[in-house]
Formats: sequence, structure tokens, C-alpha cells
Amino acid sequence: MMSKVFGLRTLRLISNNISDSSKFYQPLFDVEPIEVQQNFVSFLIGNSILEICLEDDKNPSSTGGAIGYWQVDDLEYFIKKASELGGEVFRGPIEVKETNTKIVQIKDPCGSIIGLEQAL
Repeated sequence: MMSKVFGLRTLRLISNNISDSSKFYQPLFDVEPIEVQQNFVSFLIGNSILEICLEDDKNPSSTGGAIGYWQVDDLEYFIKKASELGGEVFRGPIEVKETNTKIVQIKDPCGSIIGLEQAL
């Protein structure tokens, strides 16, 4: 019997400033932290957890690497809200015909990248 994969549960971003990152994601997704430490904060967004950890020698912050995408019902709303909070569009919006979605990558004020996706 094969084991099951249930989906992505947690996305961890590396930040150079936990407080600034928290001040961006908390109002962007209208959520309260579920855990707060000096070098760590996490949020439950839908069924997924966003963890933000302070950068260190083994985990520097960067724009490279894998990007997680949150499904949203109004992409333009979140683009505008991210911009108002100090974020910026990094790539997109792009229509993806193969999945019948529209996606955008947002760069937060500390330099991390997240994705947002809306069904067309």
C-alpha cells in the first residue's frame, strides 16, 4: 500500500527583520500570529502555515528558491493591499492557460517572495 501526500502544509520564509515581516503579512492576510518568538513568527493562512524565521549563517534571506502560492478570490485586491503595505509586484500578473489561473509574485518589504493565484 502506498502512503498518501496530503498537500503543502507549511511555507517558511527567511527574513532579515521579523517585526517588519509580521507587520506586512498580518494585515495582508488579515490574520493573527499563532506563535511569536524573538526570531520567529507564524500565521495560519487558510489551511497552510506561513513561518517567518530570522536569517542566520545557514539561512540567508534572498529572492531565490521555491515560491509558494496562496489561492485568493481577488488577485487585484491583494496586489493593491500588498503595495499599500510596502510590498511590490515582482513578477506578473500572468495568465496560466494550462491551469486556468492568474498568478502574481509579490516581494515583501524585507525581500522575500510569495505567490498569489486566482482561478479564472
